[in-house]
Amino acid sequence: MILINNVVISAPSKESVAYIEHPLLWTRSVEFRLYQKAIAESANCKNTLVILPTALGKTVISLLVCANMLFNYRDKRILIMAPTRPLVLQHMKSFSLVLKILEEQISYVTGKIQPGVRRMIWDKTDIRLVFATPEVVKNDLEESRLNLKDFSLVIFDEAHRAIKDYAYTFIAKEYVNQSPCPVILAMTASPGSERKRVQDLCNNLYIEKVEYRSEEDPDVKPYINPIDVKWEWFDLPEDYRYIASTLRSMLDERLRWLIQKGIIRKRGIEWIFKRDLIEAGEDLRYSLELTMEEQRGPLYIALMNQSSALTLMFCLELIESQGSYSLKSFLDRIDGEESNTHALLLKDPRIMEINTLLENMIKEHPKIERLVELVKKYNNHSFDDEKQNDSNSNSNSKVLIFTQYRDTARHIVEVLAKNNILSSRFVGQSKRLDDVGMKQDEQATVLESFRTGEFNVLVATSIAEEGLDIPDVGLVVFYEPIASEIRYIQRRGRTGRKSAGSVIIFAANDTVDMRYLYASSRRIEKMQHLLSRINTTLKPIGRTSMATNPMTKEQLSLIENRKSKLDNKLYKRFELDLKKSIVSNTEGSTRLDQLYKDSKQISLSRQADLLAGKFRRQIDRSARLIAIELAKAGKQGMEVETLSDVLGFEYAVLIEALKKLEKLKIVEWLDDSRVAAANSLKQVAGKVHVIYVEKIVQGKAIVTIDGSWHARLNHYDYEGPRELLKKGSEFKAIGELYKEDGLLGIRIKQIIESEN
Repeated sequence: MILINNVVISAPSKESVAYIEHPLLWTRSVEFRLYQKAIAESANCKNTLVILPTALGKTVISLLVCANMLFNYRDKRILIMAPTRPLVLQHMKSFSLVLKILEEQISYVTGKIQPGVRRMIWDKTDIRLVFATPEVVKNDLEESRLNLKDFSLVIFDEAHRAIKDYAYTFIAKEYVNQSPCPVILAMTASPGSERKRVQDLCNNLYIEKVEYRSEEDPDVKPYINPIDVKWEWFDLPEDYRYIASTLRSMLDERLRWLIQKGIIRKRGIEWIFKRDLIEAGEDLRYSLELTMEEQRGPLYIALMNQSSALTLMFCLELIESQGSYSLKSFLDRIDGEESNTHALLLKDPRIMEINTLLENMIKEHPKIERLVELVKKYNNHSFDDEKQNDSNSNSNSKVLIFTQYRDTARHIVEVLAKNNILSSRFVGQSKRLDDVGMKQDEQATVLESFRTGEFNVLVATSIAEEGLDIPDVGLVVFYEPIASEIRYIQRRGRTGRKSAGSVIIFAANDTVDMRYLYASSRRIEKMQHLLSRINTTLKPIGRTSMATNPMTKEQLSLIENRKSKLDNKLYKRFELDLKKSIVSNTEGSTRLDQLYKDSKQISLSRQADLLAGKFRRQIDRSARLIAIELAKAGKQGMEVETLSDVLGFEYAVLIEALKKLEKLKIVEWLDDSRVAAANSLKQVAGKVHVIYVEKIVQGKAIVTIDGSWHARLNHYDYEGPRELLKKGSEFKAIGELYKEDGLLGIRIKQIIESEN
């Protein structure tokens, strides 16, 4: 056993898995990995950029650093950011599963939360762990709703975004200015391959040290599952080649014109890429702003040529790399746009001919045909020739297909459906012309269905590349190569997480696919060389040293005791279940232990989901109904078992609702299995009356008392669950009669029993 920074490391053995022991980590919750421990130690006191291939546990590293900070500095807070709300909630769930932290000490902040509520969260120093989206943090800093002086650690997930004016850049600067002892932990699978980009990223996040591991590093290699990467090349059909040739001819005309006019300075058209056209457009628009109206004519002509060249380059990519369906969908969309450039382009006889060919084209892109064949083989457990060996064959039958474009994703799903293959499209939220995108709730539903096996093929755009908790898949297909080394690494990392995986990259010969394929390979090599030397360029920042102020045993006991109470209640629940079953003592004991172990995992997971907001509505509804039932029951209360049967809630939801009511002092436990409304247990003076609700009017109810008198019951005179105040409801209560303005009123102090 080794003690390092309050972390006890159990040496790994061949017979058993070693786990990290820490005062703020639940027992056996984090597996020991040497490289994670080493990186976490490095990140405890220096601003660190962690670069790890996907699935090697960047989240675990951040957990270890958080645990140390939370334990050693009990009066400090931690901010964890991720680019999207689903990713924020996913991190919140992961952390709450592993960390010993009270529910009231953890919260999240996203754009769906009103500014006033966000200010309350930022101001409440008892909330020690806050998860947030960067744009919201930036806005709250700018509006002075947030000050980061009390935060001992800020974590930037998907840190490769921290360039130019992305919110991460602003937040890091404010944090370093506001905190006397700032510590930054940034994480990414790939920061990029350009030296300037990586250096800017490090400068923007005030990075003092880079911790980089590749799959070949000796401390990482034991945890890497083999990923078999293959490329498959396709020849375009004759009709496709004709359309591509026509588009290329039209594109070349415009590129030559742009070179002749000096708008693009390249030796030849073969050296002009999409980035060149985009930069040329930016320069032309800037020149337009500086030019008098009567002199803008030539610039407008140049801009039209640049714009149509960019459109033609896109069309060429669609027919070569995606297929006729995607090109036809794009041309149909721009036909409805109010754009002079597109209007002129669509009137060109050559484009009109292409449109006619597309209307009558039956032949699919060869990639589609191969994709159907591949998925069928994989789903039918006959992938032996595609995989490395039979032992790993189809151990995970899930397939993830990446494509650049939503139109292609839609078409792939349609083609797979025609071949009796269940699949689903997975795209981002933003609206793209006639494509409304997918809301976050829809995304979550699709991922859950994929996870549970309702379908085994997910067809996704770039939304699935970054961070989201997508289930481990056995096969990843790139429908097209991508030039970005960042996206290549992220896509590839979607397989090989728990077992060996396969990646297959489709590329059409003599097309833009080949350019992208070789570009990504070069950039990965370039990135690896760059990262091996980056630390020599980094400089330390000034910070004030912090004296440690560790959490006390009493604080730790409070957390552990709260959990143990829940464990006891769950255990008793399963004991009751088993008593109803006819099993032998030995079998019953074994089954009870297994149910208990399973229930603890389910309980932790449900608590994490609760914190992330997934079950809040269920809990709130359950709490309201429990309060009503307990109000009806009066002082004798109810068995939790009976509550479960009456209300029909899952036991984990019921327990969480009771915990919430207990925290609000609405209920009290009479013993280990019985609860009552706290109000019913108070000693209240007064007479018991039978109350019958005749009708409800605004702000009050008209009631009959003891079957004899009519009285008014104002909302401020009623101490009980609002749900009892409905027409026809009858209950016993301790009340006090009074007269006001000549009218009889009643003040209800305590519900004794309900007839409803």
